[in-house]
Amino acid sequence: MKRLCKSVAMILALTILTLSIAGCGATRASQESRQDFTKTTSVLVVYFSWSGHLDSMSGWIADETGGDIIRVLAKEEYPEGYGDTASRAKKEKDNGVRPEINVELTAEQLAKYDTVFFGYPVWWYDLPMPMWTFLESVDLSGKTVIPFFSHEGSSDGANSLNTLRSLAKGADVKTDNALSIRGGKVDSSEKDVREWVKELGYSK
Repeated sequence: MKRLCKSVAMILALTILTLSIAGCGATRASQESRQDFTKTTSVLVVYFSWSGHLDSMSGWIADETGGDIIRVLAKEEYPEGYGDTASRAKKEKDNGVRPEINVELTAEQLAKYDTVFFGYPVWWYDLPMPMWTFLESVDLSGKTVIPFFSHEGSSDGANSLNTLRSLAKGADVKTDNALSIRGGKVDSSEKDVREWVKELGYSK
């Protein structure tokens, strides 16, 4: 009986860990690049998305703020299947891998922005590793950084907000204002996302 209970506990733990690649659906969404630096704005929306949830949230935020937008993509695409993606993400986190990404922002490009909305799904209780790569490749000092994320249980962001604070050196990271939405509810959350932006005072 003890052995059976131990096996059940291990299965439950593995299931919870797999779900902690939070905010993701069962299949990969389009991996097309998305960036627009053409607006006269001091707001930039930076995000990473696998399932498409952060595509939606970021689009609403960029529209509501009138901000520019850029999607962070790993140069080596993540698999189409959820399980394979979860496995790769776990290995990257365990080994401290910094995947190469498609984004190269110069200091001159970043200089126009005062505020950066920073979006991601919570993966293995933390930021997806491509977002570590991004944060370590840019200087956000002096800027206001506002997190938003999707999850499947880590509604407080787990360790992702601590990581963001640590990597965005010199930035004013507004973790208390972070927007957290369960992945399965993102499709019906447009009003909530836009209201959040308005409450923060960033609606155009």
